[in-house]
Amino acid sequence: MADTLMGEGLHGMSARTIVPACLLGLLLAGCVSALPGEDLADAARVRVTIDRELARDCAFLGMASDTNETDLQRKAAWLGGDVAVVTLASQEARAETSWYKSVTSTAEVFRCEAVR
Repeated sequence: MADTLMGEGLHGMSARTIVPACLLGLLLAGCVSALPGEDLADAARVRVTIDRELARDCAFLGMASDTNETDLQRKAAWLGGDVAVVTLASQEARAETSWYKSVTSTAEVFRCEAVR
């Protein structure tokens, strides 16, 4: 029982089991990197626009939606995009809604940097 931690508190788990598991957890945690879009610098590189011409000949990556422009940029960056074109439906919803209400903007996300 010499290598049992805290008596029966850990239900008989030994130090020979816990220490390697903790070391493995620390090793894996050290290998984790931030996803694109988690950093504000990544999000700031995304241009949010209503001009579809800016996305001409760009690679379509997907759709992103949010009520906040910064979060919309983060989502677009997470997809790998650098241009987010706000859809016509989102523009119309903003025009019809009172200034104090939250409106979700939906954007088509494109990667243009590699194309040009």
